[in-house]
Amino acid sequence: MRKEHENRPIRFAFLIFIVIVIFSVGQLTWWLIFQINNNQVKKQLQLDKMNLEIQYLAHHINRDFQSFIDIVSVKLSSEDEQKQSHEKFLSRLLENPAIYGYLVNDSTRAVKYWGGVIDSTYYARINERTWLFFDPHFPEKIIKTHKARLRFTNSGFNSGAGKPWVSASMFHIDPAVTEELDREARRHIVMFVSEGVFFMLIILFGAFLIYRTLQRSEDLKVRQRNFIQAVTHEFRTPLTSLRLYLETLQSGKVIVEKTSEIHARMLDDCDRLDLMIDNVLQAGLYEKGGYKLHLVNTDLAADLNEYLDRLESFFRRHNVQFLRDIQPNLIVRTDYPALERAVTALVDNAIKYTTCEEKKITVALMKKGNKAEIAVIDNGSGIPLKEQERIFDRFYRIGNELTRTVKGTGLGLYLVKQIVQAHRGTVKVSSDGENQGSVFTINLPLVES
Repeated sequence: MRKEHENRPIRFAFLIFIVIVIFSVGQLTWWLIFQINNNQVKKQLQLDKMNLEIQYLAHHINRDFQSFIDIVSVKLSSEDEQKQSHEKFLSRLLENPAIYGYLVNDSTRAVKYWGGVIDSTYYARINERTWLFFDPHFPEKIIKTHKARLRFTNSGFNSGAGKPWVSASMFHIDPAVTEELDREARRHIVMFVSEGVFFMLIILFGAFLIYRTLQRSEDLKVRQRNFIQAVTHEFRTPLTSLRLYLETLQSGKVIVEKTSEIHARMLDDCDRLDLMIDNVLQAGLYEKGGYKLHLVNTDLAADLNEYLDRLESFFRRHNVQFLRDIQPNLIVRTDYPALERAVTALVDNAIKYTTCEEKKITVALMKKGNKAEIAVIDNGSGIPLKEQERIFDRFYRIGNELTRTVKGTGLGLYLVKQIVQAHRGTVKVSSDGENQGSVFTINLPLVES
């Protein structure tokens, strides 16, 4: 029940993450559809605008033709009937770019004359004897004047009787314009899709960070709660043991031979309490960056042998078969008490998690390239692969705190990592799995000779 309760915030965070993902994908899909449709609408508006321009140009050209006809009709009706007067007026009409030529053919008076170019493409009959011819290239000139990207094609012959000289069907949009609009539409679609995907990835990444942060926060809360439970248990056990030993001594029923043994166990409990309190204080200092090492050049082999010599009685009390394989003359820069704490923590960890009857621990020191490597090897319970990257985290311990039988607070390996990194070194663990033992390795840079 407790585990399910602890996982509830993480499930809630995961649910929020899924909702944000679905909402983001939905919003992006809607936005892309809207932008694509909007882009198509813009393209169609451009085409509609050009079609309206075609309608305007056709009307404009026909209106010009008709205005010339009206002017000529009025002028001819007001002039006298003399051929010379008519010809002079019609000649002046050729100065207009829309007029191509004229023709006067009066069979009753045997009068026939013309000027300009007589073309049958666009023409109009002014009266019974006068025809006016329009320039077939005039629509193209008008298009150029308006700077419209259109094309014009003459269609048949037209006298303006019953239908306009120029119709909208004679105009068409330049294919290059259509291709440019299609290119622009595709470019916008690619831009919208790429921007949409980019922003969606940012949203999803942000949601993922929030989810991971909440997950880590809940995980840290669980580990802190486990730490409090572990510390409470760790304090209670040696205190209970000390109380029991003191009451036994106070009773006066202890034989002299047992007194020294009781004193030794009481000292072990005191050391255990002292180590635990010191670990908590040191963890706080490392967390705040307030711990400073005092590094000096030293023979690592000599220091490591001193560390292990002080642990001999500890090995004997726990019935550990201890081996050491130390290569001499390896000079490194270390803080003596800090590195001793790290090595002791690894040895203590190896003993605690070696539950078999024949406990065997080996501490080795050797040169590996430009580094000195300290290896603590045990034949204990091993570490699952998925847990190996997390065991150096603060407060982290494998398993459930309520059912765990191995003593500890989850600070030992965290301090090892902090101390080794402060020495500009690395620490790692390798294990083939449960009941396969573990190997903890510390690498420290050698001092160049």
